[in-house]
Amino acid sequence: MIKQFLIGILLISFAVKGQEKMNCEAVVAKYPSSLSAKRLAAKILKDFSSDEARSKAAFCWIANNIKYNLFAYRDPKRKVIGFRYRDEEDKIRKLLAIKDSIVDHTLKTKKAVCEGYAQTLSKIYTHLGLENLVIKGFVRNSIHDIGNEQQVPNHAWNVVKVDDEWRVVDATWAAGSVINGRWQQSYDDYYYDVPREHYLKTHFPENRRWKFGSRLSKEEFYSQPIYTTEFLRTNLELIEPLQGIIAKRKSKELTLKIKNLDSVQRVLYGISTNRYAQKPEITYKDSVGYVKIKSFRKSNRLFLVIDGKVHVEFKLI
Repeated sequence: MIKQFLIGILLISFAVKGQEKMNCEAVVAKYPSSLSAKRLAAKILKDFSSDEARSKAAFCWIANNIKYNLFAYRDPKRKVIGFRYRDEEDKIRKLLAIKDSIVDHTLKTKKAVCEGYAQTLSKIYTHLGLENLVIKGFVRNSIHDIGNEQQVPNHAWNVVKVDDEWRVVDATWAAGSVINGRWQQSYDDYYYDVPREHYLKTHFPENRRWKFGSRLSKEEFYSQPIYTTEFLRTNLELIEPLQGIIAKRKSKELTLKIKNLDSVQRVLYGISTNRYAQKPEITYKDSVGYVKIKSFRKSNRLFLVIDGKVHVEFKLI
C-alpha cells in the first residue's frame, strides 16, 4: 500500500512537471512585455514550481520580448566600456554596476546585442535562485567564417544549472535571425538546453571548462562546415566531409556521406553560381546516404537542402 502511494505521488509529480514544461510558453506569453528583472522573476516563481520550468520560462520571455539591435551590432563606433579600479573589490563593484546598466537598458529599450540578452537572462536566473554564468566565446554564421579563426570573442550566451546539470542556453539565437540583411523575430527553442553532441558545432567557449571535456581546438571549430538548426534538430550525421573548406581543383565530383538520410527525404544542392538548386545522385547503404555532387567548380559556396531547408554549408576554394 505504501509503495503504491509513493508511486502515485511520483506519477503526479512527473505529470505536473511535464505540464509545466508544455505550458510555460503559453503562460509567459500573457506576461506584460515591460517588466524589471526582479518583477519578472517574482511572476515566474509564483506561476512555476520546478527549476526546469522556471529556467525555460525566463528564457522564453527574454527570447520573445527582446529584439536584436542590428544597428548597434553594425555600428563601427560601438562603445567599448573601460574603467579604472583601486583593488579587486572596487573592480567587482564596478563590473556589477556595468552589468546592471546593460540589463536596465535592455529591459527599457527592449533591444540588445548578445551581451544584453545574456546579462539580462543571468540577472533573472539569479533572482530565481538558479546558479548561472555568462559565457563569452565564438560563433560562426556563414561560409565566410569557415577557416577564418578569430582571436576576440564575438558572442555571449549562458549556462544555467538545473537539477544538478549545466544547461547551455542562447537567448540571442533563440530570438530570431538575420535574413536578407534584416533581423526577423522567430522564436526557436532549440537553443534552450543545446544538446552537448551539437554544442561545439555552433559555439566555442573562451574558457575551456565550458567545452565539457571536449578536446576540440578553436582551429578545428572554425574549420567545420556550417550546420544549420534544421540539421541539428534531426538525427542526421555528416560523416564526410568533416572539413568546411573543399578544394575544387582536386576533383570534379564530391560525395557527401550522411548517416540516417532517408530515401523519402527530398534532397537538393545549391551552389553560388546557379539560381536554382539541383538534384544530386544518391545511393543508400547501411543507413548512410551517399550524395554525389557535380558541376561545382566555378562556385565558392555549396549548400545541401533537405525537405526545402538548408542543412549544411561548405566553402569552395
